[in-house]
Amino acid sequence: MLNEVRKTVEKYAMLTRDEHLLVAVSGGPDSVALLRVLLLLSAEYRLRLTAAHLNHGLRGAEAGQEEDFICSLSAGMGIACICKTVDIRLLQKGKGHSLEEVGREERYRFLKDAAEKCGARKIATGHHRNDQAETVLINLIRGSGPEGLKGIVPVREGRIIRPLLHVGRGDILKFLKREGLTYMTDTSNLNPVFLRNRIRNELIPELTKSYNPRMVAGLCHAAEITRREDDYLRDVVRQTLDRWGLVPGAGDLFLPLTEFLTLHEALQGRIIKYLLKAATPSGSGIGYRHIEAVLELCRHPQCRPISLDLPFRIGVEKQQNTLRIRKGSGRERRGAGRETPPEYEYRVEIPGKVYLRETGVTVRFEFVEKPDVHAIKELPQAAFMDYDRITPPLILRNVRPGDRIEPLGMGGVKKLKSYFIDRKIPLRCRWKIPLLVDARSVIWIAGERISERVKVALETKMVLKAEMV
Repeated sequence: MLNEVRKTVEKYAMLTRDEHLLVAVSGGPDSVALLRVLLLLSAEYRLRLTAAHLNHGLRGAEAGQEEDFICSLSAGMGIACICKTVDIRLLQKGKGHSLEEVGREERYRFLKDAAEKCGARKIATGHHRNDQAETVLINLIRGSGPEGLKGIVPVREGRIIRPLLHVGRGDILKFLKREGLTYMTDTSNLNPVFLRNRIRNELIPELTKSYNPRMVAGLCHAAEITRREDDYLRDVVRQTLDRWGLVPGAGDLFLPLTEFLTLHEALQGRIIKYLLKAATPSGSGIGYRHIEAVLELCRHPQCRPISLDLPFRIGVEKQQNTLRIRKGSGRERRGAGRETPPEYEYRVEIPGKVYLRETGVTVRFEFVEKPDVHAIKELPQAAFMDYDRITPPLILRNVRPGDRIEPLGMGGVKKLKSYFIDRKIPLRCRWKIPLLVDARSVIWIAGERISERVKVALETKMVLKAEMV
C-alpha cells in the first residue's frame, strides 16, 4: 500500500520536500489510514503534519466520541490537531442546498481556514478508489458530462491532494489491521436515505456480483480516461479564447460566430459553458439546457438580432455574425426603470428540501410508497410522480418564456402562459409559483398540476413525492 501511495504522489506531483501538510481526519478507516501513511512517509519527504477535524453537530454523543478519538489518535502519533464544531442544520437554513452539499462546503471552508491558521501549504483528504467509483456512478445517474464523469481529481486547486485515490477500501482495512490501528464507524454511512449510501451498499455490490467483478476498477479507469480528455479540451478552450482575445467574466464578450460555427460541436459546447459559468457569481448554476439554448441561438438562421435571458441576469444576443454575452439580461435592459420579478433556480437532491428565499416557500422531496387516490386528493400541495419517467437533473425554478407542460388529464401540450391565463392567475403572481423541471420539460406546477408524462401508473415502481411545506 505504501508503494501504491508513493506512485500516486509521484505521478501527480502531490508533494515536495519540506512541506507542511494538513490532513483531514474524520475518524473513519480511510482518514486514519491516510494519517498513518503520511506519518510513515514523513521522514522520506521531510513532512510536517497537522490533523484537522470538523464536527458537523449532527450525531450528538457519537460525534463527540469521534472528536475525542481523533484528538487521542493524533496525540499518540505526535501530531497537532485542529478541531471545530459547527451546526450544519442551522447553516443549511435559507441556502436551498441539501444537508450533504452544505456539509461539504463547510468542510472545505474549515480545511482551508485551518491550513492558513497553521501555515500548511497542502491539504490531504482520504478519498480512495471506492469513493471514486461511487462518485462516477452518482454523476452518471444525474446526467453529468465529462466534468462529472471524471470523478474525484487527484489534485484540486493545486493544494488539495488525494494520496489514497488508487487504493481500494479492502487494502485500507488490511493496512489498518497490520498496523494495529482502530477507527470509528459513522452509523450515518448505513442510512439508505442518502444516495451515496445506496450506491455504496446496494448498487455497486449488485453490479459487481451480476455484471462485472471488477466494476470498481472499471469505473476508476473510465474516470482517469475522462479526466485526461477533459483536461485536454479545457486547454483547447483556453487557447481558442486567447486567440479571440476573450477574457471570461470580464464585461461584455463578443464571440465571432463565423469561426465559432466551424468548430466541432463538442468544442462549441465547452466554450459556451466556460463563458456562461464565468459570468455567474459562484461558477455554478449553468446546466445542459442553458448551453443547448445558446447553441441553438448561435445556429438560428434569423438575420435580425435575437436574444436569450439566462439565470444570474446573463443576457445572450445574436447580432449578425457575433454572439454577445453580457451580465444583465435583455429583459432588464428593456425594462430599465421598471421592477422586474427575480428569476430563481435551485438544484434538487432526493431526499432533501429546497428553500426558495425569493418567495419564502420550502419544497420537500422524498421517495414514498405508491399512494392511493384518496391520499393524492387530500394533499393538494403535494405531487406524486413516477420517478422512472423523469429525466434528471431536476431543477426547481420559476417560469421562463416558452415554458410548456402536458397537463395531467387535459390532453396535449400547453404553454404555461396559456395555462396561467386559463386559471386566471394574475401576471404579478406567476413568477412566485415554483416549477419542477427535468431535462425535457416542466413536470410539476407547484400546487396546481403535474405532467401527464410522469403520472403514477400501475407499473410504477418508484414514486417521488414533492410537497410545499
